[in-house]
Amino acid sequence: MPILTAQLHEGELLLQNGPNEGLPPLRLVVDDEGDDLDEAEWERLEAVIAESTAQLARGEHYTADEVLGMLRALRS
Repeated sequence: MPILTAQLHEGELLLQNGPNEGLPPLRLVVDDEGDDLDEAEWERLEAVIAESTAQLARGEHYTADEVLGMLRALRS
């Protein structure tokens, strides 16, 4: 999958030339319709994010390569 790079110029996102030439046009839409979480749900979400951040800081995580290795092992 190619990596797309872009710059914001006068409110428009412009893809930079380079290895991405030949790709179809990319249109980005800002979707800011909000959400329907109540106060308790927001608090739970923030708590889960805080715990995940703490786990990452403690080194309690897997890399993508490790996860892919575990999935491949399940298939064999």
